[in-house]
Amino acid sequence: MIPFERDKKDPCNGWVIDVGVRSYEETHAWQQSLVSLRKRGLIRDLLVIVEHPPVITLGRQTHAENLAHVDPSLPQFKVERGGDVTYHGPGQLVCYQIFDLDARGRDLHSYMRSLEQVVIDTLKHYDVVAKRVKGLTGVWVETPDGDRKITSIGVAAKQWISYHGIAVNLETDLRKFSSINPCGLQPDVMTSLAELTGQPVDRREFSDKLVRAFSEVFATDFTPVSLEHIAEDIKSEEGGGHV
Repeated sequence: MIPFERDKKDPCNGWVIDVGVRSYEETHAWQQSLVSLRKRGLIRDLLVIVEHPPVITLGRQTHAENLAHVDPSLPQFKVERGGDVTYHGPGQLVCYQIFDLDARGRDLHSYMRSLEQVVIDTLKHYDVVAKRVKGLTGVWVETPDGDRKITSIGVAAKQWISYHGIAVNLETDLRKFSSINPCGLQPDVMTSLAELTGQPVDRREFSDKLVRAFSEVFATDFTPVSLEHIAEDIKSEEGGGHV
């Protein structure tokens, strides 16, 4: 059985918003507010799809040696998610999940495996056979040069409400990983969908397929909503800040 699967005859209802290109700082602040809103039952389980300008994020397990040659021009943020250092930037689709894990079994291990399954299922549409690698979090693809990582995953949970999420390299400039050891690995371990297929990737098309995979794996119908739909609630949580 797929972790977190529910009766597909009676699926849950959730929301999905695509906010385009937004700064990491802005969306990180949103997540804090959305976690509070979800805990109080004021919003549904939510997928936030976004693309960030170039940024380095440092998870709870970040080791200093993995930042030894970091590009000083890139902004850095220490955050609550698990894992080590990683890079976000143009051509990378990031999806944050604001999910009530209290209603989904309180099992972070199964939750992580489910996130991996979502990406594995999505990549099948591009004839890319992806997999897990034992002992490592994320989604990997076997190539003639060895296993390569296409998706990084780092999550956090506050009172069993999840936040942070997944980052899938679609057309990411992989050279940007060269100044760090992403997730403690060598920079050349990273790959992208464009590199694997030799074809450009339509972000909107990939996003739609990803959301459908989320619906299947988590047995939840995700209905698109606009940012304006929940903007007032977010601003209220932030004390009247900008959205």
